[in-house]
Amino acid sequence: MSDFLKHYTLSYTPLSPIHVGTGDSYEPTNYVIDDGTLYEFDTGGALAALTESDRNELNKIVNARANEDMLKAVQRFFYDRREALKPWAVNAIPVLEGVVGLYSKRVGQTANREGGGGQVLNKLEIDRTAYNPINRQPVLFGSSIKGAIRTALLSHVNDKKPLSRQDEEKFVLENLDQGERKRREREQKKVFPKLNESLFEFRAGKFELDPMRLLQIADAAWMSNDEFPTAQVLISVNRKKELKRDKSGNEIFGQAEKNENLCKLLESIPAWRYRAFSGQLNLQNVVDIRSSDKLPNAKLLFKIEQIAKYCSKHYLPILKAEMKIMRDRGFLDSEWDSNIQTLLGKMADKLLNGQAFLLRVGRHSGAESVTIEGVRHIKIMKGNPEYQPQTKTLWLAANDPKQRSNLLPFGWLLVEIHSGNAPVSDWPELAELCQSQQTQARQWAEKYANQKTQLAAKRQAAELRRQQEESEHRQRFELEQAEKHARLAKQQADEQRRAAMSPEQLQIEALRQQLEQKQTGNLREQIGGPLYGDLRKLIEQTTDWSPESKTELLVVAKSVLEFIGAGGNKKAKELLKNLISE
Repeated sequence: MSDFLKHYTLSYTPLSPIHVGTGDSYEPTNYVIDDGTLYEFDTGGALAALTESDRNELNKIVNARANEDMLKAVQRFFYDRREALKPWAVNAIPVLEGVVGLYSKRVGQTANREGGGGQVLNKLEIDRTAYNPINRQPVLFGSSIKGAIRTALLSHVNDKKPLSRQDEEKFVLENLDQGERKRREREQKKVFPKLNESLFEFRAGKFELDPMRLLQIADAAWMSNDEFPTAQVLISVNRKKELKRDKSGNEIFGQAEKNENLCKLLESIPAWRYRAFSGQLNLQNVVDIRSSDKLPNAKLLFKIEQIAKYCSKHYLPILKAEMKIMRDRGFLDSEWDSNIQTLLGKMADKLLNGQAFLLRVGRHSGAESVTIEGVRHIKIMKGNPEYQPQTKTLWLAANDPKQRSNLLPFGWLLVEIHSGNAPVSDWPELAELCQSQQTQARQWAEKYANQKTQLAAKRQAAELRRQQEESEHRQRFELEQAEKHARLAKQQADEQRRAAMSPEQLQIEALRQQLEQKQTGNLREQIGGPLYGDLRKLIEQTTDWSPESKTELLVVAKSVLEFIGAGGNKKAKELLKNLISE
């Protein structure tokens, strides 16, 4: 009996930019772009990088009314402090030159105005490709790989056969009222799930008959250990496949081509990274198991070589057709075109023998790649939606929103198959071809390596500054606490002392405090001022006072006269004499 579970290692080499979306994105409040590099920082890093004054200013901004102006102010705040934030980056990736220009022009600005004059904010989110949150390196989801393989196998089984007439009618929407149109669109959603079940001969509730359940594909981890960046930020642009002109001979552009605000910033896995990913594939071998109602049909039990051949059979014509369209329209990067032609020649035997195969995965893979040949009904969105076997436009990887040449397609992936746990032999031709395309990546890596030393020094200086600020803040706090405790102790002592005072002593104490307040505030007075007036009134009330209280008041009275400069004044001397004579 053959081995029940066959193990394979798959090596993945991206041939063009790949973006596997997750819904996650870089927000302009946790990254800055400067000198061709995106620096990602977290909240803790941002707060550590900012001075106390900066943090106070940021608090004022975010505590304002939550509207477009506040969001623009936050964007501008972080951009203006990019030099302080860069040393605290938890991740750094290269950004194409056009993206840098777009970011600099948009950050903290309004993109345009709505019809009613309202603001349309440049939020500047950059969609992230799938990544490992621990090491921040990209990953290829096993589900994405398996989905692409499923499409190719379904296309092989279907063998270009069209839909039934009944199902075809569900995609005809012309001359229908709104109610009938909606009914047909609801029916359309059921067609391809049922076709999937029909081609693979299973049904809902009997998924054990689905041949794809025998295939397990693990997520592919980033394996390249060189110093080159693992991702880059580029722009996705939309271009018409067919050249059309108006009556004057001018080219007609689509809305997505004319409005650069409809372009999308994407983090993508770069092309030509030799065996950048590696993952496991397990294939259950049930050929020798006796017929069972819990096993897929025997004719649908695919061997690994068949899987490889059927994937290339599906995707290779799509690659060639797309390259021809791009070449004819002048969109295609000529160097990339030449390299792909070279690679296809070098890998012909591997494709033929099922040792390697082509896949297309991720965003902007094109509707042709994710649909079954012979039954493609691609919804073309225009005034009245219609269904066609091909798309009208391409989404391409660009450096600039207006770029119309040297563009690249998205999503192309070369997969190599290695049996079991045997050592993986090298492929020198592929390695050499990939290495020749790393000039820009190498330049960025060298520049960033030099910069890291400077950033580390800046971070160390910032940490020392922050530690000093914290020490000063702690000292101020301790001093304030000590002063507070001293005030409380004095207050308690004063209260206890006043509680033991006689009424005469309380009046003397009030005059003494009044004098101290004047002295502390350096508030000068003359003999006709309120302080002298209160002293005179108090002396007039001392007729029945004890000699001890009069003596105590006399001491305070002399201090008052000295303070107001009336020590030699005849009236003042007479007032004191009256106090002594009493």
